[in-house]
Amino acid sequence: MPAGKTQSSPPTQRVVSIVELLAAGARPLTSAEIADSLELNRSTAGAILAALAERGWVHRLPDLSYELGPALAAIGRQADGGRDDRAWLDRELARLADRVDCGAALTTITLDHLEFLAVTRDRYTVGIESGARIPLLAPAGAAIIAHWGAARQQDWLETRGPERREEYRAVLATLRETGYCAWRLEPDSLPNLRVLSEVADHLADQPASSELRGRVLAQLAAIGGSAYDRATLDSAAVLPVSYISAPVFDGGGHAVMELQIGPLREDVTRPERRRYLTELAAAARRIGEGVDSHRAQRF
Repeated sequence: MPAGKTQSSPPTQRVVSIVELLAAGARPLTSAEIADSLELNRSTAGAILAALAERGWVHRLPDLSYELGPALAAIGRQADGGRDDRAWLDRELARLADRVDCGAALTTITLDHLEFLAVTRDRYTVGIESGARIPLLAPAGAAIIAHWGAARQQDWLETRGPERREEYRAVLATLRETGYCAWRLEPDSLPNLRVLSEVADHLADQPASSELRGRVLAQLAAIGGSAYDRATLDSAAVLPVSYISAPVFDGGGHAVMELQIGPLREDVTRPERRRYLTELAAAARRIGEGVDSHRAQRF
């Protein structure tokens, strides 16, 4: 082998070629069209596309054609380096927070991290700022993961111990069925949540403490609550609600963000819960529409 040269992997080159072909195309392509365009064996192309679909790198449409998927869009956002003008996201989030009178956050998934695209200043988001990234640990990012491939969902479930996997699997099903999920923190978790948030906020102004702040934010992500089932949330009972999340879909129908509000209240009535859900759904629609109108590429 010549000096300075590396031998490329033919299987890897086939994967890259398929992704590049879909990225360059003006329309989705079938497996057969992809195979013929790249002079690949059709069974080989089909196997590669199935693997890519499982990871969310491509999306299979009802007519059996393929387009780029949400996981690849997330990688593109990471490579883009955050050069987007996202003032409109801040405005939408502030509008939502004002209407529900509590904090709000908008996140996305970049590889194995949860990234905050926009946050409001509130006790729910103390210590967290736009651009912050924390390890992706279930149930964080559930509203996005619920609409990705089975393999990606399984990876997400395995970020936690086996004792809660069935619970989180039910959360994904609830999100697909209803379009939202509401959570309650255990009473003894609220003080820990607030203390860690205040510590993270204090460390934000100390560049030398960035590593420590990262560990504190990771601990914040690890504080999980219990999700409500639909029947309980729809009941007439007054319920404690820590936060509510919903997916944001782009124009192609891909779940690309998670929108959350954090009432952090012990006494939320059914009419109040319905108002929260109505406002959350409306904001998610507006942001989803803005994804395509503000940027040529997907968020």
